[in-house]
Amino acid sequence: MIEKSTEHPTVFDTDQQQLGVIYAKALLSHGKQTGLLDQLVEQLDAVVNVIREVPGFQAALESPRIPLEAKAKLIDQAFTGKVDRSLVNFLKVVGSKRRFDCLPAISSSAKKMQDEIAGRVQAVLTSATEIDESVKAGIASRLSTVLGKTVSLQSTVDPKIIGGMVVRVGDTVYDGSVVNQLAQIRTRAVKRASDAIREKLERFATN
Repeated sequence: MIEKSTEHPTVFDTDQQQLGVIYAKALLSHGKQTGLLDQLVEQLDAVVNVIREVPGFQAALESPRIPLEAKAKLIDQAFTGKVDRSLVNFLKVVGSKRRFDCLPAISSSAKKMQDEIAGRVQAVLTSATEIDESVKAGIASRLSTVLGKTVSLQSTVDPKIIGGMVVRVGDTVYDGSVVNQLAQIRTRAVKRASDAIREKLERFATN
């Protein structure tokens, strides 16, 4: 049995999430006007990865001690000619507001909005062992039918779930793992024991 639960993202704080949505809307609005929407979203994701992976780059862009002019120069040196000029200018605007800490949230929001515009949704399948491609295709097809959207399915392997699978679609998790099934069995067993004890106490109290 697959149990459905809803989780709320905790990667970004409330402020970052809100600003991420605001900045992402502005970027996508420009992207739609210029026909560069998909390109800008893809390039922003690449920029976030570069900033995260290059030692000291993220710290320099977020540091309040480094002048804005110096940060703008860093952005030019790193990205001019590699991404669209409008994205370079966008990064400078984010930097001028001293909100480079929100860049990952902006990228995340932009990808979600891009998917909504395209009628697409991202899903992540986690299994204990690698799953055959035909099975993945079947799961993606089933999800697409249920959700009424095109599902792009990514897969990961996590031996900790023992068996079965966990599918995450946005903030919703469909948990069919053995670990979850064992947890449900334990919960039901504890509840039965608790109910039995309560019933005995109630009988004792009425005698």
